[in-house]
Amino acid sequence: MRPPRRHSVLFRMACDGLRLAVLLFAGFVTACLFLAPFGGVDQAEQLLLTALPFFSRLATTLLSLFMIAIIYESLN
Repeated sequence: MRPPRRHSVLFRMACDGLRLAVLLFAGFVTACLFLAPFGGVDQAEQLLLTALPFFSRLATTLLSLFMIAIIYESLN
């Protein structure tokens, strides 16, 4: 019986990147929620507006990496 075939390095890297991005986003949301009770609503809003382009670029990069990995896996 053959051992199960592992996914490619690219696919595993995309999965690890997605996991880290989710943890980063959860930590960012938690930090913004902790700012609100201490009167930091304006700072949280400014922080959100500053970090939104970073998160959109990160999501676009990870989505592209997943698409490349899926195409590579289907060709093998």
